[in-house]
Parts: sequence; structure tokens; C-alpha cells
Amino acid sequence: RFAKWRAVLKIGPNEPSQLSIDQNAQGLARYAIICQENGLVPIVEPEILVDGPHDIERCAYVTEVVLAACYKALND
Repeated sequence: RFAKWRAVLKIGPNEPSQLSIDQNAQGLARYAIICQENGLVPIVEPEILVDGPHDIERCAYVTEVVLAACYKALND
């Protein structure tokens, strides 16, 4: 059995903040632990909204930072 949780992050001039990225990553990691403790396979998804005036380079950069934070939180 599986369980899924999604954390949505918006891209803006100063968004997402590092605090927001870290808190969302830690929340996804906590959710994954709780799922595993209850016999479920966790699916965690940091969703970066692509809507907005930013370019593809900004989207790629934010995606890389968010995924790195999630991988670190899941590994800790």
C-alpha cells in the first residue's frame, strides 16, 4: 500500500525562501517516516509551480535547490 503527500512551492522574485524550502523538505521526510512506521510506502512530491513570469533557468535552479533539500531531509 502507498500513501502520497505533495508540498507546493511557488516561484517568485524572493520565493521560495530557504526557510520554506527546508520546512517543506523536513515535513515530507517526517511524513515518509510515519508512513514507513505504519507499513506504507511513502510517495513524497515537492511540486514547484511553473506558473509566473520567471524563465526556465530560474525554474531549473529552484527545482535543483528544492530536490537537494528533500534528498538531504529524507536521508537524515
